[in-house]
Amino acid sequence: MIKISVRDITSKGLDIDQSIPKEGIGLSSEEVDIKSLINVKAHLERVDNVIIADTRIKAEFGYLCARCLEELYSPEERSYKFDFELDSTVEFIDLGEEIRQEIIMANPPRVLCSKSCKGICPTCGANLNAEQCKCAIKK
Repeated sequence: MIKISVRDITSKGLDIDQSIPKEGIGLSSEEVDIKSLINVKAHLERVDNVIIADTRIKAEFGYLCARCLEELYSPEERSYKFDFELDSTVEFIDLGEEIRQEIIMANPPRVLCSKSCKGICPTCGANLNAEQCKCAIKK
């Protein structure tokens, strides 16, 4: 949770630079596999009754190849812009929830280690990128 008091956002804005675990914004490993802390840098400014948050995150994401099931690691930097409408009842905004939703939505449904990935043998389970299928030898 990156809960920010609306009062802390001055006429010059507010800069945030913090590193948080994925659990800090409510992410689980089942949703998105993040192998590092999430570094969050944001500049928030107030324009009339709206807070604009120009946000950048950095983290190392983990993926499984959809064909061979090898683990992949990818350091990524993503940018987001969020708008929060204010009224007299709003005291805090939760930047973490917005980041969480964007990370989930941007998570690719399928990742390949390479375009030429051969996958695994459905019979013996051999990773065809690393070894020859033992089923072919027996035939």
